[in-house]
Amino acid sequence: MAADASLDDSGRMEAMAACVRAGRHDEALALAKAAIDDGVDHPLPLQIAAAALAQVGRFDEALILHERCVRLAPGDPAAGAGLAECLFAAQRPEAALDAWDEALQGAPADVTLMTGKARVLIALRRSEEAARLLRRALAADPASLPAAFGLARLAMEAGALDEADDLAQRLLARAPRQPDFLWLAARLALGQGEPETARVQLAQILDQPGLNPEQRPEVLLELGQALDGLGRASEAFAAATEGKAIQRRLYAGRAAERESETAKLERLGAWFASADPAAWGPAPGLGAPIDGEAAAHAFLLGFPRSGTTLLEQALAGHPEVQTLEEAPTLAESYAEFLSSPQGCARLAGLDGAEADRWRARYWATVRAHGVDTARRGLFLDKAPAGTLTLPLIAKLFPRARILFAVRDPRDVVLSCLRSAFQMNAMTYAFTSLEETASCYRACMAMARTYRRVLAVEIMDVGYEALVDDFEARLAAIATFLGLAPHPAMLDIVATAAGRTVRTPSARQVRAGLNQAGVGRWRAYAVELAPVQAMLAPWVETFGYPVA
Repeated sequence: MAADASLDDSGRMEAMAACVRAGRHDEALALAKAAIDDGVDHPLPLQIAAAALAQVGRFDEALILHERCVRLAPGDPAAGAGLAECLFAAQRPEAALDAWDEALQGAPADVTLMTGKARVLIALRRSEEAARLLRRALAADPASLPAAFGLARLAMEAGALDEADDLAQRLLARAPRQPDFLWLAARLALGQGEPETARVQLAQILDQPGLNPEQRPEVLLELGQALDGLGRASEAFAAATEGKAIQRRLYAGRAAERESETAKLERLGAWFASADPAAWGPAPGLGAPIDGEAAAHAFLLGFPRSGTTLLEQALAGHPEVQTLEEAPTLAESYAEFLSSPQGCARLAGLDGAEADRWRARYWATVRAHGVDTARRGLFLDKAPAGTLTLPLIAKLFPRARILFAVRDPRDVVLSCLRSAFQMNAMTYAFTSLEETASCYRACMAMARTYRRVLAVEIMDVGYEALVDDFEARLAAIATFLGLAPHPAMLDIVATAAGRTVRTPSARQVRAGLNQAGVGRWRAYAVELAPVQAMLAPWVETFGYPVA
């Protein structure tokens, strides 16, 4: 349909709205572009054009149009929601949360706005806040499918599988072909050991037209898990790599604007390779304990998919341990000191007073994420992607203990490629097999350099050894952290093949985790062949068998 320049502005808006209602999106977009070119300043064509730009990953351009919409219609819930959704799609969850809050100020009882904000809270792992908001939305509108879906997803992630399954079946009864509901049902089927059921449901989603570029890769990655459960490794790998390729194209523009994770790790490794260890002790003259500082402190580092979740969950069972999972507690410090050679040099010469200021910022960030640091005991900061921050830890927290998770590099790379992640600089590297392996290699090389230069106390924790002798290894880890072993550490929430299970014995933990992926790379040896040589030195370094 050609744009009709003879229509007045109101007629054009109605024609566009009619196309959107009828699902004729190409026609709606043609009308929107013509209106914008003619200087029509109205939220509807801006929103249509912004949605089209976001579909192909041109988020910065889309955001400019959404911001124009908000200026044209301040307080309009639809304009605010459009901006927030685009920020979230662009992998800017904190900014999206601010946008949802601003929209809710003008319409605090709007169920669409509440459920939109809850999605961001779930992504940020602020589950309790999300659940409260979703219950409030459901109280305002008991028929709200997005609110019910959000609660079902939270139940699934908390391990309440029966509750999640009941909610999922009710959702499917009302909307049997809704992609989100089929995806949830497939996730639950995987968790219940029914990969064929999951495969069928995921295939139904992929057969539907109109999946957006964010949904399709998530479905393909779940399909890869289902096919893996059926022993169809080559098909599973193909599904996963197709999903990651879509993500790679979608976020290529944003990735090109910033330093890649591999380049960042290589830069830091190269800088510290010539650093003088004498300059990298604790900052001199560290002052008195910081207000809100925990009595004892530890970091859990390594690389994503190296077994940090198992270890964190086990330690969290100890009555004297508090944990925080993958929060950006050192992001400000990284930006100040490790994002440039000049910053690294300033960090080397940091004095005690400035170190205390940065320590205070760290503990304030920890408290802002809901950790009661006044509680006695040990605080464990789990940051599998945070190995690059070891120089900050050495300067600011010289008494902190470091746990470094190690797993067979081939299993790590395979798992990173096959897993769904919130997109950021590191997880963008996981959208390609070769770049995943390069990122891993760069991280391990940097860590080796750090350990030569920095005065830090590190304990390596091998995933396979932990699984093989869970109770004894946990006891040794607890001793390293200054804790007495406690039986509650064995009663953990373990994840096996997507299923969250309460496991009251080391034997059950070990059985579930062996199912989850020790030596899983062997089934994918052919697919991993292009990166085997790149990983071989680290396979040898960590003492894993070559074949």
